[in-house]
Amino acid sequence: MGILNNLINNIKDNFTMAEFNINGRMTVSSLRKQFKDAFGATLRVYKGAKFAPENATLASIRSGENVKGGELTCKGNLQVGNFEAKMKDIFGITVKVANSDNTKLMPGNMTIAAAGREAVETDNLTDEQLQLYFWNALQDQLIAKGYDIEKKDFTADVADYAKSTRYKRYGVTFDIYKTKDRKNKAVTFSIIMKERYFFGVRYKGEAVTGPALASALTGIDPLVDVSELDNKTLAAYAYASPRNELNFKTMKSEGFGKLKNPTARAAFMGGIANEIDALIKKMVKSFKDKGL
Repeated sequence: MGILNNLINNIKDNFTMAEFNINGRMTVSSLRKQFKDAFGATLRVYKGAKFAPENATLASIRSGENVKGGELTCKGNLQVGNFEAKMKDIFGITVKVANSDNTKLMPGNMTIAAAGREAVETDNLTDEQLQLYFWNALQDQLIAKGYDIEKKDFTADVADYAKSTRYKRYGVTFDIYKTKDRKNKAVTFSIIMKERYFFGVRYKGEAVTGPALASALTGIDPLVDVSELDNKTLAAYAYASPRNELNFKTMKSEGFGKLKNPTARAAFMGGIANEIDALIKKMVKSFKDKGL
C-alpha cells in the first residue's frame, strides 16, 4: 500500500511541478497539447462563442484593445480562475479548464494540477466494444442527417482489426454529389479506419480524380489535403480535428476520455457527425459553385 501511495504522490507532484511558457506565436493546437501533456487537464480555447481553429496562433484570435502581450509561465499550482484571467489579460483570449476527459469545467479555486487529477466516470467496455460503438453510433447519426448509407455491421471488421498488426483498413462509403457531365458521375465520401479514422473523397468508378474535382476540393477547409492528379486511390483526404481524433491502435487520443464516459459518449459522437456533415456541406457547395 505504501508503494502505491508513493506512486500516486509522485504523479501528483509531477503535475504540480510541471510548467511551460505560453506566447502569442503558439498555435491553439500546440497550447492545448502542451497543457494536456503537462497537467492532464483539458484546455478549451475559444474565438468568440466557438472553439478556436486548431491551426490559429494565439495572437490571431485575440480580442479587446487593452491586451498586455508578452509571455505567461503556466504552472500546475496556479488556480484555474487565475489562469483563465491571466490568459484574457495577457493574450486577449478566452480559455476554460476542463477535466481530463473534457466532460466538465473545473471550478476557479481548484489548481490546474488538481483539475488534471479530477476523477472521471468510465465503464468497462473493451477497446473492441468502443470501436464497434463508434461505427454504430456514427452511422446512425449520419443516416439521421439524411445521408444515404446502408448501415453495416462491423463486428467482424473490428475483430479482424484488433488481431492485425498491419493496420488493416475498413470503413463505409456513400455518395454525396452527382456531377453535371453526361456520365453523371457520383462523388463519394468515405470514412476509413486505419490507425485512426480519416476521410476520403473520390469519383465513383475507375477514374478517382481529375482537374475539375481537384479544383473544387482545393482550399475548402484546412483539414482537407488534395491528392496529385495521378493518385489512383483518393482525390482528397482529411483527418478529424484534434478534439475528435480517435487512434484505435494507441487508444491514447484526447477523444477517448469522452468515448469511455457513458454520460458523454453520445454527445461526443454527435460532435463527430456534425464535423463530418459540415465538411461534406462545404464540399458540395464548392462542387455547385464550380459547376462540377
